[in-house]
Amino acid sequence: MTDPNKTLLYTTEIPIRYGDMDSNQHVNNTRYYQYLEDARIEWLDGLGAPRREVGQGLVLLTCTHHFLKPAFHPGTIIVELYAGVVGRTSLTLEHKLYIKGQPDVIGYGDVKMVWITVDNQRPIPVPNSVRLAMGAEPLDEAGS
Repeated sequence: MTDPNKTLLYTTEIPIRYGDMDSNQHVNNTRYYQYLEDARIEWLDGLGAPRREVGQGLVLLTCTHHFLKPAFHPGTIIVELYAGVVGRTSLTLEHKLYIKGQPDVIGYGDVKMVWITVDNQRPIPVPNSVRLAMGAEPLDEAGS
């Protein structure tokens, strides 16, 4: 599970929609990945991180989530994002999920992403605004 000494980057609340439920009457596993994506995009938007509008973007390399407890409608998912490892062109975000008003973690994991140019899909350095937010050293203009 996420190291308690990790830097908390962002917290968001996401309402569970009735349509998020599956035939077992709990939130379908695929919805958790959408909740995590929503949280990551909100966090990046809040940083003003460059993305598609300037020809840059992120692609997923790995996405791991450990399901500990089910979630149900009605309810609210709380997503916490934590700083993981920041490389030259990649970054890892760790996450924990809770149900609002309940203390237990219902899921945790991490996502490794690579920063790319949209036109040729090649890796480029993680922007300094993101590096600094995650507690990493900025890169010089040459990207090193």
